[in-house]
Amino acid sequence: MKLRNHIKSCEIPPSWEPGATLAMEGTQLEPSEHSNLIRSGELRDALASLHTDTTFIEVSDIDRPSPTILAFTPHRIVLSTLITATSRIQYGYVGDNRIRTASVGNVLFMLPGREIQARITAGRMCTITCSFDTDYAGSLIGPLDHITQDQLHNALDFRSALISSILLRLMQEALYPGAMSATLADSLGHSMLLECAHWLRAREPQPSGVFTEREFEIIEHYLAGLTGKAPSVAELASICGLSERYFAKLFRDFTRMPISQYIKTKQLTKAKALLLETDLPLKEIAYRLGYSTSTNFTSSFRNATGTTPMQFRRSQ
Repeated sequence: MKLRNHIKSCEIPPSWEPGATLAMEGTQLEPSEHSNLIRSGELRDALASLHTDTTFIEVSDIDRPSPTILAFTPHRIVLSTLITATSRIQYGYVGDNRIRTASVGNVLFMLPGREIQARITAGRMCTITCSFDTDYAGSLIGPLDHITQDQLHNALDFRSALISSILLRLMQEALYPGAMSATLADSLGHSMLLECAHWLRAREPQPSGVFTEREFEIIEHYLAGLTGKAPSVAELASICGLSERYFAKLFRDFTRMPISQYIKTKQLTKAKALLLETDLPLKEIAYRLGYSTSTNFTSSFRNATGTTPMQFRRSQ
C-alpha cells in the first residue's frame, strides 16, 4: 500500500494519459476565447491516494480560476464520482455530439482508449477516482470490443447506488488509511467491477424482484469491505434494489438462512480474523465492526462464542 497526502505538484496517475486532440467534433464543447485548453495532468491535484496490486484510488482537488477545456484518455477502466463542486461540468466522448452535465454523486464509468473532453466553469471540485490493473479488470469485465456507442454514453452517468457508496467508502480509506486499507480496497474494487460486468453483459432488461448468485456475491464483497459501520438489512436490500421485507424473504429462500443470522455469522468471522491476524486493540476492532463501544462488542462476542474477545485471542 502506498499513501500520498497533500501533493501540490501532481503527476498524471496511471489511469490517465493526455488526449491527442483537443477539438471535439460538434460545437458544444468548443472552447471560448475565455477558456483554457489543458491536459488532465495539469488540472488534477491529489489530496491522497491508495495503491494495491490491482486497484488505484485517488482523491483529487481541482480549483480553476477560469473556464477550462479538459482532454483525457483513460488507458484503464476508471470509475469516478464528484464529491463537491462549485464548478459546472459538461463532458462527452470525442466524436459523439451528446453531452452530459455532471452532478454531485454522479458516477462516471470510463472505458480505456476513448478520449473524453469536459468543459469546466471557474470554481472548485473534489473527486474520487478508482482505476484497475488492466489484466485484473479484464478477467472480470471481459472483452470490451462489443461495447456500443450508446453504452459508452450511458456509462458516463452510471446509475448504481452500490458503486456510489463504495467510492465514498474508498475515499475515506484513502484519506485515513489503516492496517486493512489495502484489503478493503481490493475487496470493494472487486465488487464494483462485478457490478460493471453485469451492466455491460445485460443485453435485455433483467427481471426485477429476483435474488441470484450475482446479488449474493455483491453482498459478500460489500460485507467483507464494510468497516466502521454495522451492516443493516435495509442497506443490503437497497444495494439489491429491493424492499427490505421482500429482500429478507428472497435471501432466506436462496440461502436457507435468515439475513439477520447471516450478518451475525459474517461479523463473527471478521471479528475472529481481526483478533487472530492483527494486533489491533479491542477498541479499534469494535469500531471496525460497527460497535459503539468495546463493551458492546465484548458482550456480543461472548454471547456468540461463550468467551471474551481477549480470551479468544490468547487461547489461539
